[in-house]
Amino acid sequence: MSTNEGNALANGLLYPELKGLLPPEEAAAKMSPMCVSGSGRELRDDAPVFQSTSRRGPVRQIIAACMASLSAVSFGFIAGYSSMVLPQLSNDTSIHYDEASHAQWIASLPAITSIAGSLVGGVVMDKLGPRMTLLVMSLPCVLSWGFVAFANSVPMLLVGRALTGVFLGVYSPVPQVSAPCVGLTNLRGLLGAFPEVAAALGSMLCYVFGNMMGWRLLAVTSALVPGLPLFFAMLAVPESPQWLTKRGRLNRAHKSVAFFRGRGYDAQAEVAMIRENIVAKDGAEISIIEQFKLFRLPQNWKPILVVFLVFMCGQFSGFAVVVNYTVTIFNAANTGIDSYTSTIIVGTVRFVSTLVSAALLDRVGRRPLLMVSAVGSSVGMLAIGVFFYVKEVHDAAQNIGWLPLASLLLYVFFNELGYGPIPWLLSGELIPLAVRTLGNGVAVTAYSLFAFIISLTFPMLLRHFSSYAAFWMYAAFSLSGVIISWWLPETKGRTLEQIEDYFMPKQHRGKPARNVL
Repeated sequence: MSTNEGNALANGLLYPELKGLLPPEEAAAKMSPMCVSGSGRELRDDAPVFQSTSRRGPVRQIIAACMASLSAVSFGFIAGYSSMVLPQLSNDTSIHYDEASHAQWIASLPAITSIAGSLVGGVVMDKLGPRMTLLVMSLPCVLSWGFVAFANSVPMLLVGRALTGVFLGVYSPVPQVSAPCVGLTNLRGLLGAFPEVAAALGSMLCYVFGNMMGWRLLAVTSALVPGLPLFFAMLAVPESPQWLTKRGRLNRAHKSVAFFRGRGYDAQAEVAMIRENIVAKDGAEISIIEQFKLFRLPQNWKPILVVFLVFMCGQFSGFAVVVNYTVTIFNAANTGIDSYTSTIIVGTVRFVSTLVSAALLDRVGRRPLLMVSAVGSSVGMLAIGVFFYVKEVHDAAQNIGWLPLASLLLYVFFNELGYGPIPWLLSGELIPLAVRTLGNGVAVTAYSLFAFIISLTFPMLLRHFSSYAAFWMYAAFSLSGVIISWWLPETKGRTLEQIEDYFMPKQHRGKPARNVL
């Protein structure tokens, strides 16, 4: 029996609903080659390409990605909240707040509790789909901010921060998974950058509102500004076609593809290709236990390891410190420039940088941007370390008061150029569908754990060591991303199926082989 005949038989026996949707054997033979060249670096461009004759398709894909990314606006508020609130709490007599013992926990707690949220979110997303997950979770997230807004003690405030962190974890993987699923190959980089753009927008808005209102009203604003629009937006878009196909709901998957692609697009052919890929990767339903077994295969653990390392380099470059302690850093620099104004400027430059990154990802590619981001972020951290070295060791920083703001602007611009969006984009592109629930759980856990460690230890480093030593350590970690980028395949312009095939053992590349232990 030929390979195509075997696949056709498997399709017919396992998934009878495929009849009439899967192409005939001759067409499948033309569709199946999605392989990499013998060099192991370049991916071949022999996958089928379907073109839409409607301009509405790309517009709808962009709108849908923007709607899903509203969840990222929410965790932009969650992450940026502590930066504006910690200085306010020091002067608030309505709550017993001790900066030395409470500040690092208020800043870092959402990161560690988001790990639990990511585990719950992965299961919920697998059961309900990305769109329904956001719809169901949006209103509870709004309510969780009530613990912060109406806190009469620090423990209650910490409970609120912990709960918002859980929803940060639930939300984190959804827009990253949704964007690659609804976007065509030539738009995937743009759409995949939207969550980071939205997170930067959320942090910038949090900084702006935080400069205008107290910490309690800011908590209410942080709940309502992203939460309510997210709920109503999810009512207007269909579910991810890949999730629907994985669940065997092919009629809805066909309608979803037709909605996102527009007129003239062969929606049936794309649904058939998605289903064919699922069948080749061990079927539509893969439990978590089975995914742990499949994790042993190199085509599954290698991409997860790469995503894990990129997240590690990005977080240990000091990103969580800049987001959570911006005002604190400027207060410590004591340059005479208003700390809150400087923080808003940093947030604005970060947002602009994410827009630049979104425009460049599908033109320049992921690997070059990651290298530039690693070097630029390292230079920014090195420069602010120089300022604190001159200030603390030589007490001669009066003439370089502009350097802290310039250094952080340099850092956030280059960090968001690559370290910001690319790890999340790669988690949606590299992690195979067969282990996507497990893989995205690992990715979000890595992001959250590293953010927690960096946020929690920064005040400790300042107390026990020196500011410049901490920033120079972050600079060294940032530079390590140049090494990691050499391991990455360039995913620009490649289908998800081609990318999965890149990590297959050489003897199986280009073949619709099933995951076999």
